[in-house]
Amino acid sequence: MFIGQTDECKDSVRALKKRARHICSVQVISEEETPSANPITFTTKEAKGIHHPHNDPLFVEVTMGEFDVERILVDTGSMVCRTLTGYDGVSKTSMGDVKLQVRAGGVTRKTKFVVIDVLPIYNTILGSPWIYSMQAVPSTYHLYIKFPTATGIYTLYGDQKMAMTCSILEKKQRQKEDT
Repeated sequence: MFIGQTDECKDSVRALKKRARHICSVQVISEEETPSANPITFTTKEAKGIHHPHNDPLFVEVTMGEFDVERILVDTGSMVCRTLTGYDGVSKTSMGDVKLQVRAGGVTRKTKFVVIDVLPIYNTILGSPWIYSMQAVPSTYHLYIKFPTATGIYTLYGDQKMAMTCSILEKKQRQKEDT
């Protein structure tokens, strides 16, 4: 399984404190740096077709390298370090890193992933560093993510059926490990 990682996430407390000090400074982004001046908005009508109420995670499909990859979890809280705690509660040490080109909506970003040896429910997790680099705004209510492109705002739709399938797989895997 690949898990999106940030370069700033070091194992030392010192590195994390240094990052926290840098966050305190304000950075102004000029309009020339943004791919699109259009605002990203969400409407209730855009949630049509989604079964509500739900507590489903956001799953998407993107191109990684030369392959279309399904079952990608968009995790707004994901910032991965060297030791990971899996959904089974067991700590895993990463096997290493890999950088891959991730393409969505005509936008490509080189993204660093941590490789771990687990039975995959998700093929990949795209976390906060990728979301940030795309200037994206995910909506778990709408089950999609929007981001600016050179031609306007692109909507990358999630797959609610896949989310439900993965939730069932995860639950079955947890039950199997508990026995």
